[in-house]
Amino acid sequence: MYFKSSLTALSHAMEDLVLAVDDSPLVIANFQHEKFYRQEVHRYQRIAQRTNQVYVLAVPESESGFAVVEQSLETIPLHPNDGLAQEWHLVILAHKYTACLICREQLTPATSMEQARRFEGFWSFDSRVTIHAARLLLGRIASYRPELAPKVEQVWQRYGLTTEVPEQTLLLSSAGIDISIFAQRLVTYLQASQYKLLKAYRVLSTKERKERLINAITATIRRSLNPQDVLAATVKELGNTFNSCRCLLYRCSPSDQQAKIEYESVATGLPSLTGQMWSLADNPLIQVALAQERAIAIADVTEAPNLHNNPAIRTTIQRWQIRSWLLVPIHYQGTLLGML
Repeated sequence: MYFKSSLTALSHAMEDLVLAVDDSPLVIANFQHEKFYRQEVHRYQRIAQRTNQVYVLAVPESESGFAVVEQSLETIPLHPNDGLAQEWHLVILAHKYTACLICREQLTPATSMEQARRFEGFWSFDSRVTIHAARLLLGRIASYRPELAPKVEQVWQRYGLTTEVPEQTLLLSSAGIDISIFAQRLVTYLQASQYKLLKAYRVLSTKERKERLINAITATIRRSLNPQDVLAATVKELGNTFNSCRCLLYRCSPSDQQAKIEYESVATGLPSLTGQMWSLADNPLIQVALAQERAIAIADVTEAPNLHNNPAIRTTIQRWQIRSWLLVPIHYQGTLLGML
């Protein structure tokens, strides 16, 4: 069982063999649907510069030019009901090596992520397996495009497909090809796909947290139209969402010297700031946030020496045990309402 990211890495590593070795191989790639081929079109144009025997199979998009004959490679438009529309194949047959990837997609919910697509199959450097796959696919190619019959016949003769393969398995290492080319590329592609997956999961996690926060605040508003209840619940949810030790919300205007802390979410064991007067004029971070009308974030206040040079700020940091600091001005129609 393979996920799409693994098959993409395998395919790219195999394709790199064609680009790295001057051997003019036969390359047959089944992309299922044209949209997947379009993601790799530049790569296959490069491959077509190394060999004139490149065949790309896919179900064409409506009103696309996929079925138009290209000079660099042969495109084979599949019928949507053809079983190949559910299969991912890559067959490479050269004089020095052979490689193939044969897979069929398993049905998954339509709502699944693209990278969650699953396939059953195998990949191999066995020449008998590769040649058998090439024979089957060449038969389908000739069936879909009869005008290619002479070219397909040349392929059968050129790559020895008319004779039986000896009872042996040809590995890359024994065929004069450095297997490290494939191994290094495969590891690189797998690492890149893993990074993309982690990045996608982080985006989804952030989106889920944001939606959960909005839903929690919306539910509070529906339960009570009292602004104080809504603001108190908002601060509580923000504190839980960001997993911060303290979350404050207070009203202020650009001319205020200080503000009273009205709403707070604080971790257990820490002293509360509710009701305390919070200095605004002596805090350069607040002044910058107000002047630039944007959020200001300090990941580690110990690495901001300019803050410790200010006695008032230094006292605030030490008294309230501040390690990281995020300030977000709240505006409505250009008017400052408060600070979070």
